[in-house]
Amino acid sequence: MPFSVELNSLLALFFALITTYFTIPVIIGIAKTKHLYDIPGERASHNEAIPTLGGLGIFIGFILSMTLFTDFKVFSGLQYLEFAFVFAFFMGMKDDIIALDPTKKAIGLFLSVAAIVILGDVRITSFYGLFGVRDLAYWFSVVFTMFTFLTIINAVNLIDGINGLCTSSSLISSLAFGIWFYLEGSAQSMQMVIIIAAVIGSLLGFLKYNVTPARIFMGDTGSLLLGVLLAFFAIQFLETNKDYTGLYKIQSSPVVAMSFIALPLVDMVKVFIIRLYKKRSPFKPDKNHIHHVLLKLGYSHTKATAILSVFSLLFILLALLTHTMRFQTITLVIIAFAAVLFPSMVLKRRER
Repeated sequence: MPFSVELNSLLALFFALITTYFTIPVIIGIAKTKHLYDIPGERASHNEAIPTLGGLGIFIGFILSMTLFTDFKVFSGLQYLEFAFVFAFFMGMKDDIIALDPTKKAIGLFLSVAAIVILGDVRITSFYGLFGVRDLAYWFSVVFTMFTFLTIINAVNLIDGINGLCTSSSLISSLAFGIWFYLEGSAQSMQMVIIIAAVIGSLLGFLKYNVTPARIFMGDTGSLLLGVLLAFFAIQFLETNKDYTGLYKIQSSPVVAMSFIALPLVDMVKVFIIRLYKKRSPFKPDKNHIHHVLLKLGYSHTKATAILSVFSLLFILLALLTHTMRFQTITLVIIAFAAVLFPSMVLKRRER
């Protein structure tokens, strides 16, 4: 007898959690034996060599749980998503073990995203009234969706800079999407809930080993996978909300979708603006990320992660409370929130 979606979601969460939790120590042991460490460098926020293959544990817990508990008949095209996940995983593994050429990495990400967008037909098909534009031409839809995927993947990859931050941020984002899909309640949305439950379980299993003092990092193996997943959740949120007319319909869905993953997106934009202002390549690494600022102010990894996690939650709450406003209004409200609240926290710290 098939289980209910709710039970499948709980099983997916606990299976992923337990699998990841017991896989990570094995990975740590192998990494130490084979000397697969992240050696502290100029940009590092840690002082000792730490294994970087935590993404392998996240991937194993997630992919096995999703495959076991998701109904492929309801969720057509899921095999293309799995292909993209696996492709991104192996590319991240290669980069964590032996540095991957940036051009090859970009091509690999492009191919994995193309599989989801073109073969899986996961696309942004409308601007949902934004700028007065609704339905998009197919070719523009494909290009814009791929750009969205790559932007979110890059943002998630960049936010992975201190203990527990990328894990906590991705947990909050996944939970926000999962709650909305559950409330929306369609058959495909309920399968999304199972997929998200598998993500949450694998992240919870990993988090124990990633908080200070961190025993392992997720590396590109984990951050690339999470970037693909969060971009996928955001696009499914937009497309599902487009045709949904029930109680939980979101009016300014593009802004709300971005608020669900606001922290990595805001941090990426901030860093790129600073780099361009200094006439440097926006892709050249530095220590201007939000978490680096907090560390310079004397916050520990744990406190910095907690503060930024609270910001993530506040961004989401603010967007949901104002989603019925016009796009321009809600955008200004959120920008004002970010512009006032974060600097005020920084100034308060400096006064101590």
